[in-house]
Amino acid sequence: MNCKKASRLLSTYQDRELNSALEQEVELHLRDCRACRTEWRGLQELVGSLKLLPPPAADPHFPAKVMAGLQVKRAGKFRLLPAAAYALVFLTIFLSGFFLQLSFDSAARTEKPQAATFTAVLLENQGLRLQAVHDNTLIIFAW
Repeated sequence: MNCKKASRLLSTYQDRELNSALEQEVELHLRDCRACRTEWRGLQELVGSLKLLPPPAADPHFPAKVMAGLQVKRAGKFRLLPAAAYALVFLTIFLSGFFLQLSFDSAARTEKPQAATFTAVLLENQGLRLQAVHDNTLIIFAW
């Protein structure tokens, strides 16, 4: 274990929250490393001196202050810019869908009607981009 990892684990080690394997690694490192051992002693002194301090006195007006803060209801301001931005986004989406549907409908009306027979499909070389239709291909569909 290196010093950086041991230093990060010292507080958890102090609270006895490490698993046994990590606890043993920290103990071995503290036995071998003078710098980390010094840091460990400083942490122990700090915790010990904090335990000796009296608990902080509670503010008797604390509940009243909390309740007063809860009772103050801040009125939400109507802000024109965000409302206008939301309206603009909604209008853009709506109009895009509307015009997309219009263009799709007009494109569907301008398409060529579909061929009624297989022979007609084979002869429509513009729509299907056929190079040529041979006579033996037409015989296949003449049942």
